[in-house]
Amino acid sequence: MSRRRQLIAVLVAGIIALSTGVVATYWSGATPRVERAETGKDLDKLHEASPGEPWEEGGEEGEEGEGENPGTAGQVAFRHRAYPGDTITLKQMNGARAAYGSAKGRPFPTGKGQKGTWVTVGPKEAVYPSSPHRDADGYLPNEYVAGGRTTAEAISPTCVPGHCRLWIGAAGGGVWRTENALADEPSWKYLGGPLGINSVGTLSLDRNDATGNTIYVGTGEANTCSSGCVAGVGIYKSTNGGDTWTGPLGKAELGGKGISQITVKPGDPRTMYAGTTTAMRSISSTCCSGITRPVPDAAKWGLYKSTDGGATWALVHNGSADVADCTGSQAEYANQGVCSPRGVQGVELDPGNPEIVYASAWSRGIWRSPDGGTTWTQIKPSLNATIPYTRPAFDVTRLPNGKTRMYVYEGNMSQPASRLFRSDDVATGTPAFSDLATSDTTKPGYAFFSLCTQTCWYDIVVHTPEGHPDMVYVGGSYSYGDQIANKKAVILSTDAGETGTDMTMDGTDRLHPNGLHPDQQALVTNPKNPFQFFSASDGGVVRSSGTFVDRSAWCDDPRRKLSERSKPRCLQMLSRIPAELRSLNKGLSTLQFISLSVSPHNSNVLQGGTQDNGTWQTDGSPSLWQNTAIGDGGQSGFDVGRAEFRFHTFSGTAVEVNFNNGNNDDWIWTADPINGKAFTEFYAPMLSDPKVSGTMFAGAGRSVYRTKTFGLGERTLDEADKVCNSLHRDRTQKCGDWVELGSKPLNDAAWGDRKGGGVAAIERTTADTSTAWAATTTGRVFVSRNIDAEPAASVSWTRIDDASTPNRFISGIHVDPADGNHAWISYSGFNSATPDTAGHVFEVRFDPETGKAGWTDRSYDFGDQPINDLVRDDTSGDLYAATDFGVLRLAAGTTTWTEGAPGMPNVEVAGLTIAPGKRILYAATHGLGAWRLNLGSE
Repeated sequence: MSRRRQLIAVLVAGIIALSTGVVATYWSGATPRVERAETGKDLDKLHEASPGEPWEEGGEEGEEGEGENPGTAGQVAFRHRAYPGDTITLKQMNGARAAYGSAKGRPFPTGKGQKGTWVTVGPKEAVYPSSPHRDADGYLPNEYVAGGRTTAEAISPTCVPGHCRLWIGAAGGGVWRTENALADEPSWKYLGGPLGINSVGTLSLDRNDATGNTIYVGTGEANTCSSGCVAGVGIYKSTNGGDTWTGPLGKAELGGKGISQITVKPGDPRTMYAGTTTAMRSISSTCCSGITRPVPDAAKWGLYKSTDGGATWALVHNGSADVADCTGSQAEYANQGVCSPRGVQGVELDPGNPEIVYASAWSRGIWRSPDGGTTWTQIKPSLNATIPYTRPAFDVTRLPNGKTRMYVYEGNMSQPASRLFRSDDVATGTPAFSDLATSDTTKPGYAFFSLCTQTCWYDIVVHTPEGHPDMVYVGGSYSYGDQIANKKAVILSTDAGETGTDMTMDGTDRLHPNGLHPDQQALVTNPKNPFQFFSASDGGVVRSSGTFVDRSAWCDDPRRKLSERSKPRCLQMLSRIPAELRSLNKGLSTLQFISLSVSPHNSNVLQGGTQDNGTWQTDGSPSLWQNTAIGDGGQSGFDVGRAEFRFHTFSGTAVEVNFNNGNNDDWIWTADPINGKAFTEFYAPMLSDPKVSGTMFAGAGRSVYRTKTFGLGERTLDEADKVCNSLHRDRTQKCGDWVELGSKPLNDAAWGDRKGGGVAAIERTTADTSTAWAATTTGRVFVSRNIDAEPAASVSWTRIDDASTPNRFISGIHVDPADGNHAWISYSGFNSATPDTAGHVFEVRFDPETGKAGWTDRSYDFGDQPINDLVRDDTSGDLYAATDFGVLRLAAGTTTWTEGAPGMPNVEVAGLTIAPGKRILYAATHGLGAWRLNLGSE
């Protein structure tokens, strides 16, 4: 990969491409994609992949958009890592971890001292500035400090003002703790360094410890999502609040999966339960649509029990009356209609009898065991047992009469939409559940209807505060376009689910409220004030004030366009909303970067796209980054000739350009010719030419596309701003002038073997204006010597891979800036999948006279671990490789891979970028922000 482009690797997912004409500009991530500036209209347009349907390669030439159903893109990232096989084994995962550990433990070669130390460049404060164009629809127009996807929370039962411990678990950023969660600006401490992986599924305090210091972290995100839910290694335990950790516990039984919930038995801390789900391990260079797939040699997913403090574990349940029903491989019983196709998401013990265990299983509803997990009875069936991604979330509480109440929120990607259920006696017999939700806006149950739209497999929360059985919080994504309430991300009921009011926006200002980020992942309440909640979402952590205001008068706002039929529901749902919502993300460096780009005019100016938090920019300060584009954030870049130019992508090839230093109101949409093409990666390759101002390249589906006008075509900048500005785009006009390069697509069967897939990489050199390299997701490699030729169809490609090169996904190309015929190429996947064509790093020299290339394996002792990205310090000749665990280096003239530099925690590194003309290396991590290494210092 060159200095100019980031083909990143990150565990994220979604669709192969956004449908043509739809732009992800509001909060998105795994939520509905929403068009910009369509105030007052129904914006609930779903363009998201399900987490588990087969992916079909093929399709007719010229086919665009997604596949036949929302799940057709789901397996792409997994396939990239598994390719040319169709599975990833626990043995491969553990082997990769061991390979990285071996390299990290090696001394630097003689005469090749370590170069500098990694330092974080944040963001420690990632600020969404106030934005007038978000006023009318109420999407957090107030300045807001963002965090990355946060999947878990735990709060001390002794929380009081001045000393309130709160722990949070970030999807890719490990565990963090604050001692002062009730302060105006809590201070955070990172605790995740010793963990074997920074992917967090759950946090759980052992309430048997009166000091409140015993805490468990379950690694591996259990949403079974297609958005970077990484398989874990087991459970870690701390007896000092997270300062030190032991583990992993249950590595053999719990590893290779997501851990959804840990419950410790009251009065018996050695007895504990852990819910596990399928999860994934799949990073690729340009990426990605992810999938949760069975790990063939991992223990089966489901509910596990330990009676010896976590030393050993036994599978006790997976959505059937008898765990013995779950015979055969995971793939077999996932589809046989008996056991759960995804595993157990929730586990709770009865508040009156800890021998009674409740568990929720994907597509198999809610189950109860009266004897500590030995026998099981289904007490609530699934909303839809025929599809694999129906997810029930639940919580239990004790009523004054001694009976146990259960709240269940459940939904899937199909009808019926998500809804709230309640039973007031679930400990014995056959419970009766009341359906409390309705789509009828005249009835109170509308508050609980479709909170997580069609993404309940990803974002769904139920919490009833201890000792307050009539209170229940229910969370989901956003009800985009819903003007009846305040977007319905979190609803609070104080009358056992009969009515609810909207907690999503606060009452600080009608036009400028503070609000919650979509995609709720966890919620806890202040033990001393159940009205004060802490929400964890794709945007980090937000705290409510614990007090309420009546803002029903806001329903008179004409922009809501409410009918007389629905206005009474608005009046009721806004009658009790939070007085204030406050972001707690300052000091949390947990953004999940997709890529980083660096200005050729100022090496301190960075841009970076992030999962569900848009694109960010900084002048080099770790303290403050500014958001320049909301929604999903993919590739970004600058221009070699115009310092004020920026581009960014939401996902796919949904690209916008900007001639005002990234000012949020000045983005111009140019993606019409390339957006939505089949086989486009979720974060597709895109770059500005490092030599020619105004020229850009994109990998859209099967082919490489080019513009020589920044995408403006024949329009002047003023004309483009009037017609194609994303805030007020004229959708009757075509915006963008991208043209396909070459006479046939790069995945065409006419090129020979390794057909199919899409474009994975594009790279240019600064040695000339005419040489480019490209690769496909199936391992094809091409060189063009006339990439700037006119007409576009006259651009010629020469295929240079052969039977001796790895038949695996190509994750990075770095072209020699002084010689366009010379490059270094990295591969994802595993050598064990292609034993006859092994290798992860190759030096390649192309001979334009013969049309052939010489390949030299530079993997040496790298081991069998996938590479996510590869760059070269062209001054020293050192190679740097991004992996799932950090960055490794091959010093020039040596055959030993070592740690790149000290200072960076164990974290997945998505992409690497070297500043043009500078010896500065930037690393985009998927969960701990951006990092910088000065290569010139010893």
